[in-house]
Amino acid sequence: MVRQLRIQDVLKGLSQEELIAIVAEAAERDGAFKNSLLLKYGKGDHSGKIQSCKKLIKSIVKKYTGREGFIPYRETNGFAMEMLALLEDKVGTQNDPLTLEIALLVLEEGVEAFQYADDSNGDIGMVVEEVLDRIGEMASSQEASDPAIRKQYFTRLLTMSKSNVFEGWEDFRISLLEICTEFADVKELREQLITTIGELIASNTNKEYREYSTEALLEILFMLVQEYGSEEEAAQFMEEHLHFTFFRETAIEKSMQTGDYRLAIELAEQGEQQDRKLPGLVSKWKEARYAAYKQLSLKQEQRQLAKELLLDGEYVYYQELESLFEGDQEVFYQGILKELRGEENWRSRAVYLQLISEKNDLGEILAYVKANPATIEEYAPRLSADYQAEVEQIYSQYIYIAAAAASDRKQYKKVCAILKRYKKVAGQASQSEIIQQLAEQYNKRPAFLDELAKI
Repeated sequence: MVRQLRIQDVLKGLSQEELIAIVAEAAERDGAFKNSLLLKYGKGDHSGKIQSCKKLIKSIVKKYTGREGFIPYRETNGFAMEMLALLEDKVGTQNDPLTLEIALLVLEEGVEAFQYADDSNGDIGMVVEEVLDRIGEMASSQEASDPAIRKQYFTRLLTMSKSNVFEGWEDFRISLLEICTEFADVKELREQLITTIGELIASNTNKEYREYSTEALLEILFMLVQEYGSEEEAAQFMEEHLHFTFFRETAIEKSMQTGDYRLAIELAEQGEQQDRKLPGLVSKWKEARYAAYKQLSLKQEQRQLAKELLLDGEYVYYQELESLFEGDQEVFYQGILKELRGEENWRSRAVYLQLISEKNDLGEILAYVKANPATIEEYAPRLSADYQAEVEQIYSQYIYIAAAAASDRKQYKKVCAILKRYKKVAGQASQSEIIQQLAEQYNKRPAFLDELAKI
């Protein structure tokens, strides 16, 4: 058996001059390799290292974008891995400011890459999130550093947060500003941060699509007021911004914690009125109001609101309603079913299905399946023991409907797959009968006949 040579063994046998020649030749062919060597082993100063890193990033981008100027899906992960490799501590230095600069270069290019790479798999997003995490760790580690160094860190991060590269990617800008709060214990730096955030909020005015960004920025300011201001200032700040979900939710939580349930109800009702065109938020405020009613033992209000929430799709409130009902539980159950049947929205339908399933109401399930034959496969195992004949009839009806709608081999295969599952419920004889009928009915569809013959 011939032993394969290892590259390490070959290189060990070469002279220094030969090794230098090989590396130099490889570096000339591969710009990314060349710039990686310069960054990792070069003896340049801070500025020189930064220039080497910029060149390396440029060569990596060029390597993956090619002539088309775009990174296709299959290449995006490789690009992301090479960018992340720049974050590793392999640059031959423990100089934190340099490490930060390299991280910021990777961040900037990562955000720009959204414009020239197919990020269907989230690889570019992963790069950006990872570098932000690293920057956050670096900022946290500066807590005990010299004030001048901390100020340098803060200033660089704040400057970066103002970059136009984040236009359209406000979440990443906000993440940088959140990292800046690590330095907010210094009044001068805190004031600079507050000013910057205030300018961003002002620039968002009358821009509806920036409302989420404004709320996130206000949350940072609120955190700073809580940490460095008085309780009165924090309370006033929250009061002034109740039209934002975060602040109303916070105010309600605080009211509940302090036992001021009437205020919690008032805040929730105001929220329902304010957000009446947003069903998700309305449900949130109703749930908060229900929790306050419960604390005050307002049974009648609980019953009314719990039913509203149940019909809006919040199944958990069935148990709440059930516990509040003082009469016959079966009468209560049937009454709720009737109301759910009368609702036409998908949320009520989901509650209806979950309810009859958890109650194992086979009669109601059967009625539902008769009206919706396409659901027979889901419920057949549960219904077969008590309603075998009905299940077979609905199942066969479903098969004929599916066959009538099929028009190509892919769809024919799906019909045949249903037939195979039908056999487990109805047996081979019933299956064979349907196959025969389908073969006769669709005798001019050779592809269908071919698939039926495979069963």
